[in-house]
Formats: sequence, structure tokens, C-alpha cells
Amino acid sequence: MSKFSLIPNPTFSITVSIPRAGAEDGKLTFTFRHKTLEELRVMDEELHKAAEGKKDLTGPQADYLMEVIDGWALPDEFNRDNVIVLLKNYPRAYDSIGLAYTKELMGIREKN
Repeated sequence: MSKFSLIPNPTFSITVSIPRAGAEDGKLTFTFRHKTLEELRVMDEELHKAAEGKKDLTGPQADYLMEVIDGWALPDEFNRDNVIVLLKNYPRAYDSIGLAYTKELMGIREKN
């Protein structure tokens, strides 16, 4: 039986499938920061404000991801510039990462 605590672990790791053109989905493991629902609501509002009227959303999306991601399993340094490179090269990365984070945070797990 696993131990339960009212205070969750500050971080958790999951592997995210990122769609790649002409290849199978790439698998990348992220270490995420635990956020409360209120913190996520505020972050979502800030993202929408920052994205308002912009054609290129990679900056606001990168800022959002920098708040929830603590690190990744890549040899490249985890920093905002490299997150932007990821988002520009893999257009579905933001959605894939955000959905995986939310599902894990909410405990929504799919059975094989």
C-alpha cells in the first residue's frame, strides 16, 4: 500500500509522446512541478492575456511551460530558449506536454 500525504510531492516525472512529421512520436521524459488548481487557473489567465493578439504563441507558451516543467531528459540544457526551439520544431509539442501534465496531475490514467 502506498503512503498518502496531504502535501503532494513537489515534482513528478512522466514521459510525453510528441508527434513528429514523417516519424513515430518522440518520447521525452519531463520532470514537472506540482501546481494547485488555483495556480493553474491563474497561469491559464496569464497565458491568455499574453497570447492575446499575437500570431506567434511560442513565447507565451514557453513561459507557461517554464512554470510547470522542472527539467527534461535531453542532453540539451533545460532553458527558455531551448523550450522555444522545441515548440518551433514540433508544433504539437505544447498541446502534448500540457495534456500529459494535466492528465497526470488529475490522476487520469489510460489503461492499455
